[in-house]
Amino acid sequence: MTTLRSFILKEWFRFFVGAFVVLILLISVAELISGFLRSNVTPMEVIFNHFLEIPNKLKLIMPVGCLVASLFSVNKLKTRNELTAIFAGGYSRKRFMTDIAIGTIVVSLSQLFISSFLEPFAISKKDILITDGQSKFKNLKSQGLMASTIGSGRMWFKSKNYFFSFSTFDKENSQLNDVSIYYYNDNNFLKEKVTSKKLQYIGGAWIGTQTNILRNLETSEFPLVQNIESGPIDINESPFDFREIEADITTLNIFDLYRYIDKLQEGGINVNEYLVIFLEKFSISIVCIIFGLVAAIGAFRPNRRGNSFGKSLLGVFVFVIVYWLINSYFIELGKSSKLNPYLACFGVPIIFGLFLSYQFIRNRKLI
Repeated sequence: MTTLRSFILKEWFRFFVGAFVVLILLISVAELISGFLRSNVTPMEVIFNHFLEIPNKLKLIMPVGCLVASLFSVNKLKTRNELTAIFAGGYSRKRFMTDIAIGTIVVSLSQLFISSFLEPFAISKKDILITDGQSKFKNLKSQGLMASTIGSGRMWFKSKNYFFSFSTFDKENSQLNDVSIYYYNDNNFLKEKVTSKKLQYIGGAWIGTQTNILRNLETSEFPLVQNIESGPIDINESPFDFREIEADITTLNIFDLYRYIDKLQEGGINVNEYLVIFLEKFSISIVCIIFGLVAAIGAFRPNRRGNSFGKSLLGVFVFVIVYWLINSYFIELGKSSKLNPYLACFGVPIIFGLFLSYQFIRNRKLI
C-alpha cells in the first residue's frame, strides 16, 4: 500500500509542479510586458516589482495548481486503466482520496507560510528596492492606519482611555514629536490634556520634554496648569506599536498582524478590514484542499467513459470562475463591514465544502 501511495502522490505532485511552472510563466510574461510598457519606471524596477509580487500571486496559483494536479492525475490514471487496477487490487477510494488530501495539505501549509511570512517580507522590501514605488506602482498603495491623518497631516490614534496625535515618529531614537494627548473618563468626558514637544522612550517609559498639562477639565473648576521641563508621560504604547502604525499593514507577518488588530480592538476601532486580511490567509490555504479534492471526485467513476475529460475540464473551469467571483465579492463585503469578516472569508469555502461532503455521502457505498 505504501508503494501505491507513493505512486499516486508522485503523479499528483508531478502535475502540480507542471501547472505551477506554466501559471508562473504566464503571469510573469503578462506582468513584465505590462510593466515594460510603462514610461515612468525602469526595466530593473519592473523586474524587482514583479519578483516581489510573486508571493502575492501565489494565492491564486496554488489553489488552481492543486485543482489541475488532481484533475490531470486522475484522468491519466483512468485513461491507462491504472485507476481501475488500483481499486480492483483492494485499494479503497477512501485511501485514494486521503492520498490526494495529503498532497493538498502539503501545498496548503506551504501557502499559509508564504502568505503569512514571505509575502509581508517581500512587500516590506519594495520601498527599499524601488525608489518612489508608491507612485510608480499602484499596487504598492499602503493599507492601515497610515491613512488616519486629519487635514493637518498629523497622525491620530485612539487607545483605551485617551486620544493622541503626533506629527512624526523617529524610529531610530524611539521618539514622538509634537505630541498632544487627550485623556477622558468613563463617561467619555475630557479630563486632561497633555502637550509635549517630544516624547522619547527611555528605560521602558516615555519621557516628555517641555510638557504642558491641563487637569480637571471635566469639572466646572478652573483647570490646573502644570509645566514640566522633563518627566514621564503615561501612555501604554511602545515604540513597536508606533512602527506598526506607520507601517503598511501588509508588511506585518501573521503574528504581528494579530497583535496589530488586537491593539486596534482595544482602542474601539473598527478592525473588519484588517481582520479580513488576517483571516484570508487561512481561507486561501483551505481552498487549496477543497480545489484538490473537488477535482478528484472523478475517481469515484473510474470506468465511465461517457464522462469525457473535456467535459470535466470545462466543468472545473466554470467552477473556478464562479468560486473566485463569489469569494472576491464576499471579501469586499467583509472589508467594507457589510458582512461579518468570518463569513466573508470562510462562507464560500464552507459552501463548496458542503458540496464536497455531499459528493462523498452520495458515493459512500463506493468508498
